[in-house]
Amino acid sequence: MRDVRAFRSGGGPVGAGGTADSGRRRAFWRGAVTNPLNPKVILFNASVLPQFVNPELSHAGEQFLLLGSTITVMGVFVDGSVGLLSGKLGALLARSRRVSRGLDNFSGTVFAGLAVRLAAAPKQRCQPMVDIPTLSTYG
Repeated sequence: MRDVRAFRSGGGPVGAGGTADSGRRRAFWRGAVTNPLNPKVILFNASVLPQFVNPELSHAGEQFLLLGSTITVMGVFVDGSVGLLSGKLGALLARSRRVSRGLDNFSGTVFAGLAVRLAAAPKQRCQPMVDIPTLSTYG
């Protein structure tokens, strides 16, 4: 459905609405609340951080705090850079109807091509990656 909307778009963002300032504020707070509560982030930190804590140095809690703070600061820089770059790209798309329309046509063509490839792909039966023993294997 999104590929059809990309072709039919008048050159503006699909589904855009509201003011830019309220959208930015909403996006910021959504990210600020969602990221710390993301189970993948929690699981990643719980599984990766302990290998960098040296119990011989004592103060394991402070080491965890330092590592967690480092990850947070790096995330703010990376995500902030992506946000600023996407904001600049969004401003370019808002100003140039021609660039926006070209991107819509490109993405619509890619989605349509992927749909055709999926529809034309030969049906294949999934093979297990390992031999699964059956009752006949055991005698």
